[in-house]
Amino acid sequence: MKITSTLLIALMLLCSQAYADYSTPNTSVKWSLNDLVTNSGGNVTFSSGAYRVTGIITISATDTLSITTDEVVKFDSGFHLLVKGSLKIDPPTSVVFTASNQTQGFNGIKFDLSPASIIRKLTLEYAISCNVTDCSPVFDSCIFQYNNVHNTNTSFGNGAMALFRSKAVITNCKFLNNKRAAIQGGGNIDNPIYVRNCIFSGNNTTNQNVPQINLGGSGADTIKILNNQFLAASTSSGALSFAPLSGAIVHVVITGNLIQNNRYGINLQGGSAVNALVSYNIIEGNNTAGNPASGGSGIAFSGGSTTSHQNSIVTGNMIKGNLWGITIQNGAKPNLGNLSNADTTDDGKNWFYGNSNTNASTPGIHLYNNSPEDITAQGNYWGSNDPATVEARIFHKTDQSSLGLVDYSSNVLPVRLLSFNATAKEDRTLLHWKVAAETALDRYEIQRSTNGTEYFAAGVVIAKGVSEYSFTDYAANDQTKYYRLKMVDKDGSTSYSQVLMVKAADKGFAIKAYTSGGNIVAVINSDQLQKLTLNVYDAAGKLLGTTNEVITAGNNLINLDNIRANAGVLFVEVIGSNIRKTVAVVK
Repeated sequence: MKITSTLLIALMLLCSQAYADYSTPNTSVKWSLNDLVTNSGGNVTFSSGAYRVTGIITISATDTLSITTDEVVKFDSGFHLLVKGSLKIDPPTSVVFTASNQTQGFNGIKFDLSPASIIRKLTLEYAISCNVTDCSPVFDSCIFQYNNVHNTNTSFGNGAMALFRSKAVITNCKFLNNKRAAIQGGGNIDNPIYVRNCIFSGNNTTNQNVPQINLGGSGADTIKILNNQFLAASTSSGALSFAPLSGAIVHVVITGNLIQNNRYGINLQGGSAVNALVSYNIIEGNNTAGNPASGGSGIAFSGGSTTSHQNSIVTGNMIKGNLWGITIQNGAKPNLGNLSNADTTDDGKNWFYGNSNTNASTPGIHLYNNSPEDITAQGNYWGSNDPATVEARIFHKTDQSSLGLVDYSSNVLPVRLLSFNATAKEDRTLLHWKVAAETALDRYEIQRSTNGTEYFAAGVVIAKGVSEYSFTDYAANDQTKYYRLKMVDKDGSTSYSQVLMVKAADKGFAIKAYTSGGNIVAVINSDQLQKLTLNVYDAAGKLLGTTNEVITAGNNLINLDNIRANAGVLFVEVIGSNIRKTVAVVK
């Protein structure tokens, strides 16, 4: 058959329509994934229990995409979901956005002027980024993992979450094994985000010089980093860095976090543009590079000048086992404790132990004042009550005349808290803590909160000079609660423990399994920490492989990398404590 030019043009138009990107009609309508299948002209399809996206899908400004059931959505390489309207995700267990081909990945999600997006229980994996521009979505109980694995520098985003003028709220999320930073924002861009009760672990797998959270400014608002865990980043990655550039200003509160086993803990870089409160964190073992020239500080202050000092306060932190406890350079001049003013938020109360033990150049140094500025560091405990020993652990003017003097008077330690943990039962919470050096303590006040901000008294335990204490809070665990210890000295001075979160009791057990890049992935929601055995069978009942996993309470995503997804129908059997459940694998 002879193909005329008219027919050729018609065929080209037909092909272009079949593979064109799709936008919802902007008519203030709530859309579902099935609506996209019906209306997107083949850009969203459904087969074998999973949706597939083969174009850029735009949710227009007045429209909403709503996903309230457990789903798997696979994106082809080069495509993404663009949210100009609203995205509402709230499934029983999980929604997974993943790549059709893990070796190629996909772009991810871009929120652009999105007015009211709320995303819960989403797993975003093998994407470039979750890009958030000029809007403030809420992310709760989400997992961001294996992202940015195919691009190291792209306009779509350099971090697992890339921010641009965003006030995003990020709670109860996990950022795991992403190629670069977990959360990234420009040095001269205001991103006053709120991050609480999240886990950051194993990010920056390319081992570049980026921290797990890397931000610049906040404007007149405040960045809040509360009650998170920053664990085991790559040997070149720090936990937190704030370095405002080009006239940006940052206000940041960093409170109640566990910051452990990173290249450095916290980096605050700049002069009067930096306004920080660093309080009641555990900052421990941050020296993964093992190189004094490239990191190892629990907290590093730098920048500033003789006329531009930081407005940074450090109080109530436990700083131990780092290459240095705190380092100060240039004209940063943080406030590490000032007992001479009426303000009690800067009364020191930091505890230093075991820093610099592996640092051959300056062994045993808790505070290295490598600046010409005099530093106030009153009301802290430096690991000893002997004045000569304390002096030996602080490097300042007495060691080198060009450096500033550190005022470390009023060496105090009401108590040293070694551990603090909580065990939740259905009708009560068991609190247990271990202490040392309880020399002048009067009592422990147990405080409870339901929002992580406002705390109320739950009970009092009198100090008895022993090493272990416990307390039972008889309150039903029908909602998430937060606990902390207020430790009151005999002279009335106080200090606080880190904050513990006790999640509401999660009734039931749910599992979903799907394939991704030839592997089987299981998503398991559990009401308790437990060990599971996962068996994979084909339709004939032949065992294809088995694995053992320890899961935590809440949402868990398990890659069964040792079991390839063969053709045909597959099943995953889960065996655990009083559990034996089998589900089909969605392909």
